Amino acid sequence: MTVAILLPALIAAVAAVVATAAHRRVVPPLAARVITMTMVAVVVAVIPAVVVLAVGFLTHLPWFGGALSWCRDAFGLHEHVPQWLGVPAVALLGVSALRLVRVRRSWIRARCEGTSGVEVVPSRELFAYTMPGPGGHIVVSQRLVDHLDDVEYAIVLAHERAHAAHRHDRFVVLGAISVALVPMLAPLHKRLRFALERWADESTVTDLDVERTLVARTLATVALSTAAIPAGAAGVVGIGVAGRVTALLEPPSTARARAALALGASGIVAVLGAAVVQAHQLVPLLAALCPG
Repeated sequence: MTVAILLPALIAAVAAVVATAAHRRVVPPLAARVITMTMVAVVVAVIPAVVVLAVGFLTHLPWFGGALSWCRDAFGLHEHVPQWLGVPAVALLGVSALRLVRVRRSWIRARCEGTSGVEVVPSRELFAYTMPGPGGHIVVSQRLVDHLDDVEYAIVLAHERAHAAHRHDRFVVLGAISVALVPMLAPLHKRLRFALERWADESTVTDLDVERTLVARTLATVALSTAAIPAGAAGVVGIGVAGRVTALLEPPSTARARAALALGASGIVAVLGAAVVQAHQLVPLLAALCPG
């Protein structure tokens, strides 16, 4: 039983790395969507396995299992789950629940429902970011306003407005939720943030119709700042600055993009397949909870 439950989760994890490995070769909007979808699919593939292992372990404990016998029967868990698997599964569920609550609180605290606008805050650091929520509220530091000329400042604002217009905060929170549930997805979340920044970079070039070199130079000036931004916000931050500058100066070739798409598509198919296979583990429990 143990191998059958864990195998789809392991396949999904490996396939997720393959699916997102060439994200820099793909157009940023597609890369961001693919990475987000892949992370969610991995969660669907992993969490049911963890739940089944945790329930299988707890329901066979003599001092606790009696209260959950109905759950054991619903899952058909007649085999004892070894302690070296059961304890980590229970611990992961507990930690994931706490991390999920923290993500939710941070999101609610930072979310802005009001109308869009630009707020200049007194600070000696260089930063600009867009708060999560439909309002598209942009926050910039006074030092950034003083440090940049009019064209560079317009580039920064265009970058932030691209984050707001495309609701990149939704991608960020989905990624944060995925990492909260499956911590091993943290590297993919970094790839997602990189893709979102690249998306905003390219939108800036298109919306302002400015030279790519100018956008790259402004990016290098602002994004190297180490200033922290609120959870759930998106902004000109130091995520893959060298790679983003290189992408602006040397756009990827079509041939490489096609190869990256082929690699990503094969990985996505494997991840989704593993997620579908794993999701059926929860069907017996749902049937027991909702008999009608």
